[in-house]
Amino acid sequence: MKADIPVLALIAACTPAHVHSPPDPRALRGVTLGLPVPADARPTPGIGCGQLSQDLPLRAHKALVAAFSDAGASVSNSDRERWVLTVALREATMGEENTRARPPASPVQPTGPDAPPLDQPQASIVNSGNATAVVVLDATLTRSGDTVWTGTITGNARSAPCVQAIDKVREALLDAVDELRDRLLPLLRRT
Repeated sequence: MKADIPVLALIAACTPAHVHSPPDPRALRGVTLGLPVPADARPTPGIGCGQLSQDLPLRAHKALVAAFSDAGASVSNSDRERWVLTVALREATMGEENTRARPPASPVQPTGPDAPPLDQPQASIVNSGNATAVVVLDATLTRSGDTVWTGTITGNARSAPCVQAIDKVREALLDAVDELRDRLLPLLRRT
């Protein structure tokens, strides 16, 4: 049974990405979309598992430009176009790691100076909550300065705990970008 655990972890790490159907390359023909670089609204560039992803907002911008260009839109970095999509990267993590509060212990024993506080949630030693990479984007679409749509989009990617953490967060980012494009296509078509 113990010999099967590494094999199962490898299988989970090789979970294929969720595939969105490609957009019609003529769907947004004639639409010019202003797409400023997304703001990084994350409290930290850490994605969990001891990994950092500081370039994620730039990767999000590149993915957004490609997604809307593939749908036929002319995309610029300007925030002065008729249509403007502003995006903020709110979260990018490998999943929650035991975020529930710990039950009170009795009696509480004093700990050493290097011990973590007892009243704060602690990460699991086996990273039990890290099976899904999550990216959350907050987005606002405006037309001639008037807000047309505001929403929060979540992208996901399945993974074994802490296996290919950065790649899986990037995969979740692409999932969120594709979902955002699919949600906005009907609104942008009504030009």
